[in-house]
Amino acid sequence: MKKITLTVAALILLAASCKKTDTTTTTTPTTTTPTTTGPTAATPSFGNTSNLSGALISVEMKYTSQPTGSPIPIDLVSEIGTAVFYNPAGSGTSVDAGTVSVNTINLDKATNNSYSKLATTGLTPATLNLITGSPATSSWSIGGSSSVAAFTYDHVTAFPSFTGTMPASITKASGVSFTFNSSTVTGADSVIVVIAAGSSSFTKSYSKTAGTITISASDLSGFPTVSDNSATLEVCPYNVIEVTKNGKNYFAVKEQATVKNININ
Repeated sequence: MKKITLTVAALILLAASCKKTDTTTTTTPTTTTPTTTGPTAATPSFGNTSNLSGALISVEMKYTSQPTGSPIPIDLVSEIGTAVFYNPAGSGTSVDAGTVSVNTINLDKATNNSYSKLATTGLTPATLNLITGSPATSSWSIGGSSSVAAFTYDHVTAFPSFTGTMPASITKASGVSFTFNSSTVTGADSVIVVIAAGSSSFTKSYSKTAGTITISASDLSGFPTVSDNSATLEVCPYNVIEVTKNGKNYFAVKEQATVKNININ
C-alpha cells in the first residue's frame, strides 16, 4: 500500500481513501514557521493511493500573529486553490493538465506541474470566492492535455469551520485540551491539530465528534521553551469527496486552517 502525504501549500498534493485514523508524529514539522509570506496549512494524509489521478483542494487560512512588542494581534485571512494530476494513477508523477481554474480564476502552474493560486487582502486576486455562498462552491475547470482529459467539477459543500478557543500559550507540564463537537466543528470529516516549534512538532488527526481531547505533557516534553510567539498552533478541520471524471478518480478537498503564533512555557 502506497501512502502519500498531502501538503497543501507546499503543493506535494495527493489524497486517497476517506478512511482516516488517528496518527501522531513528533519529528521535523511538515508545516513551516511563519515567514513574510505566512505559514502553510496542516497536511492531511490518507491511505491507499493506487487509483488516484489527482486532487482539487480549496483552503481557507485564518492566521493570527502577535509579534513581540506588538500591542495588538495581526489577523490575516487567505484563500488557496491548489490542484495536481497524476499519470498513471497512483504513480506520484504529476503531469500537465492544461489551464486549471477555480471560480474562473486561473491557477499558476509550477515547474513540477502542480497548480496553485493564493488570494488575500492587498493581493491580486483578493479572493478566490471559495467560501462565498451557502453552501460554498469551488467551481473547477480543467482545460485538459494529452495526459489529462478536460473536465469540470463543482465542489458544493459547506466549508469546514472551527470556532473553538485557540490559546495564546501552552504550558508543557499541563498539556493543552480542545473540544471537537457539533458546536465547535462544522462541515468537516476530521480535524488535524499541529503544534510546531523549532525542530519539534506534534501532529494528530481526530474525529469531528471526538469531544474533549488532550495533548498531554508527555506529548509536549520534547518541545523547546518559546517566549517570542514563534511557535505555531494549527487546528484544521477538513472534508474529502471522491469524484470520478472520464473514468478516473480524483479527490476534492476543503480545509480551513486556523493558525496562531503562540508561546510554549
